[in-house]
Amino acid sequence: MAFLAPVIASASASTLIGTGLAVASAYTSIKQGNLRKKGFDASARYKELEGRIEAVKAKEQGIKALKATQIAMANVNATSYAGGLEPNLSGSVNTFINNNILNPGFSDYFTAKDNASLALSSAKAQAEDLRQAGREAKNQGVISALGTLSMASLNLSGIGGPPGPSTQGTGFGTRSYIT
Repeated sequence: MAFLAPVIASASASTLIGTGLAVASAYTSIKQGNLRKKGFDASARYKELEGRIEAVKAKEQGIKALKATQIAMANVNATSYAGGLEPNLSGSVNTFINNNILNPGFSDYFTAKDNASLALSSAKAQAEDLRQAGREAKNQGVISALGTLSMASLNLSGIGGPPGPSTQGTGFGTRSYIT
């Protein structure tokens, strides 16, 4: 830090104020990146919660499908008993129950179960995307802060002593490239 003393002593007030503002800007960039990361993390948690809610809804639909299947089977059995048929012995009643009640009911149940699984996996993937965006926002804040501090450092390093001989040409030399 002792190397800064001559630089600070030879710097003008406006340069020091500019450097102080650059440090404050860098700090703000880092804080903003951290806040954006927290926002993305909160969105990710909310997205996971939405996925769990959708999964529960899908499971409820599956349960409704099984209950509807059970009620339909009870109705067929009651109707067949009322008609004088033995539902457990009659092949046509069993075939009817299997083809028209059980198969669609189980199909609806397994579709709902798949929907629940898809809701969870989709929410998990979206939440991970949001978390990644948060990490990138935090990193961007740090990168912005480093850029600001490096510019302030360059401004401070240009302060002090009389200007030396220039090593850069202007491009308007006396050489002629026309032959």
